[in-house]
Amino acid sequence: MKLTENLVNLARELIDKANAEGATLRLLGGIAVYLNSPNGSKIESLKREYKDLDFVVNRKGVKGLNKVFNDYGLIEDKQFNALHGATRLLYYKENEFQIDVFIGIFEQCHKIDLEPRLDLLPYTISLGDIFLTKIQIHKMNEKDIKDILMLLIDHDFGLFSKAEKPEIEYILSITSNDWGWYTTTRDNLLLLREFEKSYLRDENLDRVDKIIDYLIEAMDNAPKSLAWKMRNIIGRKMPWYDEPEEVRLE
Repeated sequence: MKLTENLVNLARELIDKANAEGATLRLLGGIAVYLNSPNGSKIESLKREYKDLDFVVNRKGVKGLNKVFNDYGLIEDKQFNALHGATRLLYYKENEFQIDVFIGIFEQCHKIDLEPRLDLLPYTISLGDIFLTKIQIHKMNEKDIKDILMLLIDHDFGLFSKAEKPEIEYILSITSNDWGWYTTTRDNLLLLREFEKSYLRDENLDRVDKIIDYLIEAMDNAPKSLAWKMRNIIGRKMPWYDEPEEVRLE
């Protein structure tokens, strides 16, 4: 856990420093889940190692990042950044960890513009965006499953908490307008239901099971856009997701 705490502390310092330089920098990925899951992160079966940092930055804030990262001894991957710098940047601490920075838009198996909601939480992207950037992975591994289960221990997206109602509305604004997002999200929620018993017990299992049912029902019942309905006619005959070339979020 020492590495995790060191990464969390560094991430907070980088975000504060970036803010002072006029950049809105926020965490995503596993550590964003960890920071927003005070109860879930204590469940032994959900604990895992975090080896890297994943961020998103607003487009106008990119220019200030290089100075911030250099001040902390982080090295720019010049070759990668020269090729992909319009959408994504890589930095690393030699022989220790890597930092992946998305610029405004997150794009892996599916695409989402994170910039409009970057200021909702002080150190991470919003709860709805954390959920979406995790659930969008077409082929989830054990780390992904643990992360989403951990998040659902602490957040129900409006099932019990009225304060989180805006998050389910935001999620539905994505899944009701994009058949691909809907399909991957629904498939993965069903997959979570298969695996949840391997990690959760008693009241935690009951809670997460109810939240999964709630999310699926909300997605199914929400009115769909014309584009969604047209893509639904084609269905799974054509791919509805991309296969990311780079390493996925840890």
